[in-house]
Amino acid sequence: MIVVLLLLLSCTGGNYSSNSITLIAHAGGAVGGEVMTNSLEALHAAHNNGYRYIELDLNFTSDSILVAVHDWAEYNESMGMEERGDSAPTFAFFMSNPLPSGHTPLSADGINQFFLTYDNLHFVTDKISDPDVLERFFPDLKERMVVEAFNYDHYSALIDRGFEYVTYSCMAEDIPSATMKHIVFSWLFPGKKIERLALHTSAFDYLYMKFLLSISEFEISLFTVNNLYEIPEAASQGLKFIYTDSMLP
Repeated sequence: MIVVLLLLLSCTGGNYSSNSITLIAHAGGAVGGEVMTNSLEALHAAHNNGYRYIELDLNFTSDSILVAVHDWAEYNESMGMEERGDSAPTFAFFMSNPLPSGHTPLSADGINQFFLTYDNLHFVTDKISDPDVLERFFPDLKERMVVEAFNYDHYSALIDRGFEYVTYSCMAEDIPSATMKHIVFSWLFPGKKIERLALHTSAFDYLYMKFLLSISEFEISLFTVNNLYEIPEAASQGLKFIYTDSMLP
């Protein structure tokens, strides 16, 4: 029975192959020797350096306004406010103080203004995948947005609502059940197939991921890579996007 099951699984893989890999400027890209600033200056530097896909981390301030920041614990520590832990500041505080890098902080309005200025740019985000939130703050960008989904409901809804490219995060709590139900056994279950995965390079150390990639093909977004030698061999087939701090297009 095990042999028969493995033979069936081996037939469920896709037929995707691509020789083109697109670089994504991670957290805005490098600027002034700094990385992961999520700043306005980083956006301009990434555009000038030839990136056409730029990722920003999104989080809410304490008064529920979306801004670009990796996480509040890291932000507070870098601002000398360790006692605040992971508590978010107010929008007014965040926007009125330079980032620890000395660069300009970004609000959702600032992000919209930048990307709408350049119609050849694509906005990537991998922190928030709630389609209601993303449509509310970026109503004119979704057809140019690459979104990493953190659960199956978000994944399905983002596709239905016309976001440019939706990928399933390896950080999602339901990644094993979602991939097994909707990819490996898609012929038994309704719903959209998960054909795209966002994977950290360390994901290839796990037996489940090795097994999954051995029986089915995916388009892969890989993070974070700053040297081509860091790409796991198992990720080379189907590699679509690479998040990078320093490699140039």
